[in-house]
Amino acid sequence: MESTLSGPVSLVDAVGLYLNSLKKKDHGSKQQHVMRFARWAGGDRLMKELKPSEIDQFGHDTMGLGGGDRAVERIQEVKRFLSFAQKNGLTEVKLAQHLRVPRTAAKSKRAVRQEPEREVLSPEAHGQLLEELEEKRAQRGPIAQEIRRAAADKDVRENAPLEAAREHLGLVESRIREIERILEIAVIVDPAVQGQGEAVRIGSQVKLEDLTSGREVRYTVVSALEANPRESKISGASPVGQALIDKIPGEEVEVSTPRGKQRYKILRVT
Repeated sequence: MESTLSGPVSLVDAVGLYLNSLKKKDHGSKQQHVMRFARWAGGDRLMKELKPSEIDQFGHDTMGLGGGDRAVERIQEVKRFLSFAQKNGLTEVKLAQHLRVPRTAAKSKRAVRQEPEREVLSPEAHGQLLEELEEKRAQRGPIAQEIRRAAADKDVRENAPLEAAREHLGLVESRIREIERILEIAVIVDPAVQGQGEAVRIGSQVKLEDLTSGREVRYTVVSALEANPRESKISGASPVGQALIDKIPGEEVEVSTPRGKQRYKILRVT
């Protein structure tokens, strides 16, 4: 399928093109996985702005501290989306090659059925998901009415409003299922119970010194669900996040990143 969009294409538009290229019966889980990637990266961004280092970071965030069947499935589906984007000229760089499934994760997926991966959430993120869940559930009635009105048109061969309403309901139901799954396995961690100077936990704000450049950087360590590199929110499952967890001010950590090994000193934890 060739891209039907002219000019720079946003991430959310590229996802739409990808989903439209699939058979409708394949939309369910595939849609959830690529939409989650779009939310992580920022759906309003242009495809050409995506960087290989970000794709690598998404892989680390998705696998988490233990990965799991669903994490492996998500990475594989996002790889397919990125390959589709490159094939259709939406990106110039082969981004899919920077998203890898660790061999140990692939083997464990084949050998043993793992326990569901846990989602670590802050109270704020948990509250936002509850609000979104109620909003999505409230949309069911109005969308159903749209479907009934559109279906009243006798000519259903080219009934665009009916198709649009059904697609909308599918998106809403997909998101409802995803939120319910997250809430079912969520572990809520409140950073307010931590005192200044204690070890780094999910929810901690950390001030670091880059021991190579001397530059100071600040991060908030969050769950993979809340990670947003543009807001300096890093997942506790990312390379930097994993290195920081359980460390205290004064300690030094070494991190393997796409730019090579880097060393940081923890200056403050709040």
